[in-house]
Amino acid sequence: MGRVRGAAPVAVALVLALASVGLLGFSSTLNPIDAILGRGAIVDVPDVVDDPRPRAVAEVTAAGLEVELADAFSLSAPRGTIIAQTPAGGERVREGTTVELVVSKGANRVEMPDAVGRPFDEVAGPFREADIALDVERVPSERIPEGIVIEQSPGPGIVVTGLDPVSFVVSAGAADRPVPEVVGRSLDAAGFELGRAGLTLGEVTEVDDPAVPAGAVIAADPAPGAVVPIETPVAVRVSAGPALAPVPEVVETSEATARNVLQREGYLVAVASRLLGPDDLGLGAVFEQFPEAGTPLRRGQTVTIVVGRNAPPLPPQVSATTTTTTTTTTTTTVPRR
Repeated sequence: MGRVRGAAPVAVALVLALASVGLLGFSSTLNPIDAILGRGAIVDVPDVVDDPRPRAVAEVTAAGLEVELADAFSLSAPRGTIIAQTPAGGERVREGTTVELVVSKGANRVEMPDAVGRPFDEVAGPFREADIALDVERVPSERIPEGIVIEQSPGPGIVVTGLDPVSFVVSAGAADRPVPEVVGRSLDAAGFELGRAGLTLGEVTEVDDPAVPAGAVIAADPAPGAVVPIETPVAVRVSAGPALAPVPEVVETSEATARNVLQREGYLVAVASRLLGPDDLGLGAVFEQFPEAGTPLRRGQTVTIVVGRNAPPLPPQVSATTTTTTTTTTTTTVPRR
């Protein structure tokens, strides 16, 4: 019984060995695992750099490899030849590996346009297509719109390649600028300062403010000192002075009383006269007021009161005097010669 058990492992080993030999017959790499996993053989990548594209593709395909094509400009490689490949020639890879071949599009030559005064995006197209690098400098300009070419190098008509330096100076448009200080100025002065800074006067809002004279700017938005683009509208708030209040009644009071009441309320007082006859009553009293009592008016504005006054006396009459003037005529005789 012991011998029978010992023969079983030997038989299993023989079966496995025969199976391995069979698998090796199906594997180009002589590796049973490659055969089990279905992996291809290891092959050398052909070196096809400088070959014409059709020949290169044929050689790579014949080696059992896949081909992926790309193209690029070249000043040295003729159009349609291989500039580069990945993996490189001589490397060992498995069958079915993809090899990228870069095909020459020939020399990238572009004739310089007359670009000054034209949009940069318009003149840059041929250079992008030719894969020619550009040195672009953008500079602020108050006169030239953004994106317009100001300078170029080389000049128009020169043929350049990818090895030549090509530069353009392009307008970046007007530079941002700070909002000027306008708080405390009159509205007209604020508008002038904003215009001089390249900005515009935006929405104007009046607000009551007893501490700031009427017509003066209280605040600006954007605030003074903020850096903003050209032509930005700046909104301002302007003092309308103290809030409106009803004018008190001062008719039929004395001039002194009317003055005290109005000035105490913060109004300025102007006085007009109504001439009274000898028999009229109301001397020194207020007959009328403008605006009328109850009218909304801002403190600091003027209320006019009409006060009764005696008519001035008539000037004395001047009697007429007649003056007689005597004219004397003198005759001079000139002797004859």
